Amino acid sequence: MRGIAIGLALSVILTMMPGCWSRKELNELAVVMALGVDLHKDGYIVSAQVLNSSEVGSKERVAAGSSPVITYKSAGRTIPDALQRLLNVAPRMLYLSHVRILVFGESLARKGLSDALDFISRDHQLRNDFFLLVAKNTEASEILDVISPFEQIPANSLYSSILIAHKKWAATGKIKLQQFITELERGGSDPIISGVLLEGDPEAGQSLDNIKSIQPKTLLKHAGLAVFKKDRLVGWLGEAASKTVNYALNEVDTTVGNIACPGSGVAGFVIERSASSFDVRLDENGKPSFVVKLRAEANLNAVQCSADLSSPLTVEAFEKELERKMERHIGHYVREVQHKYGADIFGFGEMLHRKYPNLWRSYRTDWDEIFPTVDVGVRADVSIRRIGSIIQPQKRKMMER
Repeated sequence: MRGIAIGLALSVILTMMPGCWSRKELNELAVVMALGVDLHKDGYIVSAQVLNSSEVGSKERVAAGSSPVITYKSAGRTIPDALQRLLNVAPRMLYLSHVRILVFGESLARKGLSDALDFISRDHQLRNDFFLLVAKNTEASEILDVISPFEQIPANSLYSSILIAHKKWAATGKIKLQQFITELERGGSDPIISGVLLEGDPEAGQSLDNIKSIQPKTLLKHAGLAVFKKDRLVGWLGEAASKTVNYALNEVDTTVGNIACPGSGVAGFVIERSASSFDVRLDENGKPSFVVKLRAEANLNAVQCSADLSSPLTVEAFEKELERKMERHIGHYVREVQHKYGADIFGFGEMLHRKYPNLWRSYRTDWDEIFPTVDVGVRADVSIRRIGSIIQPQKRKMMER
């Protein structure tokens, strides 16, 4: 009797459960891997790079010239309006949960991203683990049209490239949606986004022939960092300036560079560790000033001079030269951002807010005008840990013969 009662109870529970009411079969969906958003006279143009699931993994069809992705484009008054209009040409419902890259055209970024980001952050399908990019000197649609080497899916290629370039080169950013919105909403900081540049012939990049030659006619290239003031793009930072920003923001894992040797020649180095922090100080009038403190460990990887590396004094001279170069470069580019763009992408205002909240109340409304005038100092402490598998440079060995 007890068994019958349990069976009836389970039957009732099972009938009440919804089961797979929201299931979506793969053959009913168009999986979107990347989105592009551009300005249009009536609102926005949305480009969706959709996975051609029947082609992915099929070597025979790719070899025969079938593309693993298809890019659909449509215009609308709002972004969801444009996405719905894509169904005029797309044979399946768009599925946005696998978006890896979101690209904004430069013209849209200069006008402002807040309206576009409202849908992006509001839509339940979109996760927040994709990277944001700004298409430098072009539209987002042209970036999504390029067939890239190595990866079958161009969006995956861009995603992987952002990760490796940020980790090993340090002149780019890996900015995600939540990070951008956080910088946008809190006072005392302005956001940045990594840039992407189309290099070569845009039309040639749309064909699979683009990846059938040793030198593709069209490539996507990282273009430094896009500087925003509030939600509007105000300018671009080149390679050296972008590295400087990443040093200051504690975003450098490893990178390379060079310094002058004593006398003549150059020595190359690789940064193995880097850590930075900010300090804020008040003068007798209560005016704030900031100090960027940087600690780094480096290894020598190329010595193109006759320096005597067996002497500790030589290694110490390299360390001092590297410290001077870092202090000089970081100071220069911080001042350039202050005076040229007036955008607090370093978050100095937020640092002042955290340390002196009462003082911040008097600065908050006028921080955009005050930020370009504050003093920012830099202190670098660099240690050279290794000089490589050989001690003396080849040039010095040759001269001693």
